[in-house]
Amino acid sequence: MTVDFHNDNPESAKQKRLRFLNRSEPKNYNIDTLALFAVGTFGLHILSFILLILLYASYSKLSNKEPPSLVQLQSGKSIKAIPLGSQERTPEVVMRFVNDTMILMMNGSGSLGATTIEQAGKPKIDPGIDISGGGKVTTGAWQAANALSEDFRKEFLKLLAEITPPGIFKGTAQMVLTPLSIQPPEKIDAGKWKVKMIANLTIYSQGNNLGDVIPFNKEIFVQAVEAPDPPVQMTGLTAVIYGIRSSGLEIYAIRDLRQENL
Repeated sequence: MTVDFHNDNPESAKQKRLRFLNRSEPKNYNIDTLALFAVGTFGLHILSFILLILLYASYSKLSNKEPPSLVQLQSGKSIKAIPLGSQERTPEVVMRFVNDTMILMMNGSGSLGATTIEQAGKPKIDPGIDISGGGKVTTGAWQAANALSEDFRKEFLKLLAEITPPGIFKGTAQMVLTPLSIQPPEKIDAGKWKVKMIANLTIYSQGNNLGDVIPFNKEIFVQAVEAPDPPVQMTGLTAVIYGIRSSGLEIYAIRDLRQENL
């Protein structure tokens, strides 16, 4: 009997290769799936770790932030207050201070402010305040001049007395300042600002209802100062001065505004 090695061995080898491939392919597939799953899981862990760091940083910043302060007014109403440095003031506060102070100093109606109902019906004529060196200023201007620095106040009141018409103290003249434009303050140093104001100063007198208009274009220099403590008795001149100084600002210089290009 003869055995045919030529027909059996090649077929047997082919079958062995097929069985090997059939066994090995599922193993490779399982290895690739497991590797992708591991990489994806690792990526999710990294992303979660980054999010936790960002969340921690946000909570840390929030915990270190100062809580808003509440200030109680004399009326009993509480309002939120923004913490500022002792030399810092908001632009709105500086602009309002300049506007109110200049109007109080430059306006003159010829009469005193009414404090009673009788005075409102029949106001008293403003006698004015004598200034050393000659001339007078209105009582309101003298009071508002407390918003000026000590070294600048006397100089300004002397100049103001020169342009104040004497008829104001006889009830025959009036002086009105009309601000046309007040630009936002320009910071020139720590706690110091420059404010440009465009205004008209109109002087009315008997027989001149249209008035004489004088351009009043100035650069006003403002600096931060310590606000005074409220007085024990808020009456009379004490209350006026406290109201003027309560903003924590004062004017230390005023000069003519240089004409810009037309």
